[in-house]
Amino acid sequence: YNQIELRCIAHLADDPGLVTAFNAGEDIHRATAARVFGVDPAKVTHDQRSKAKMVSYGLAYGMEAYGLSQRLGIAVSEASEILDSYFAAFPNVKNYMESAVSEARNKQYTETLFKRRRPIPELLSDNFRIRQAGERQAMNAAIQGLAADIFKIALVRIDQRLRDQGLEARLVLQVHDEVIVESPVSEHDSVNTVVLDAMKGAAELRVPLEVNAAWGPTWAEAKA
Repeated sequence: YNQIELRCIAHLADDPGLVTAFNAGEDIHRATAARVFGVDPAKVTHDQRSKAKMVSYGLAYGMEAYGLSQRLGIAVSEASEILDSYFAAFPNVKNYMESAVSEARNKQYTETLFKRRRPIPELLSDNFRIRQAGERQAMNAAIQGLAADIFKIALVRIDQRLRDQGLEARLVLQVHDEVIVESPVSEHDSVNTVVLDAMKGAAELRVPLEVNAAWGPTWAEAKA
């Protein structure tokens, strides 16, 4: 999957800026950097794009200013300004995260779009640090949970369709956001269609699910 967690953020937050960028097929990190740093997309520097990328992925894990400062090697104040600029550019993301924490605190659990629940008792702790950890979990659980649900649905569909079509190819492994399929060369086209269709069609979001496929005699060569 290509940037599945960021696509989940765009869907859950229903942020116009993110949704528009993904649907237009833009380089999402360049588009984010342009909005955060107030520059033309064509003039975004490598450093600005890298910072925007770190912010985007950090949000999926509940990263705050201190964590961002450590990752980027910058002052906490600068990291805080970058986060503020991000939320100003994509306000629905901030609103979504705040509502996710509030809802989880009331229910004492989070729930994915596919109704899978995760209890978060830490939100009721008397210990401030434990409550903070619970809030970060509440922010990212629905995002990561949705991404995980989508992938599991895709895996089941891939396996079933390979068998239904009488193909020799079989699922071998899932690694993070990748799936590895072992297949005879003669089945290349059929397997490629099965995998792409199953993964792209695993869920209907406000933004498309994009998939990058690669082939090779070994996993290493396929990733090269």
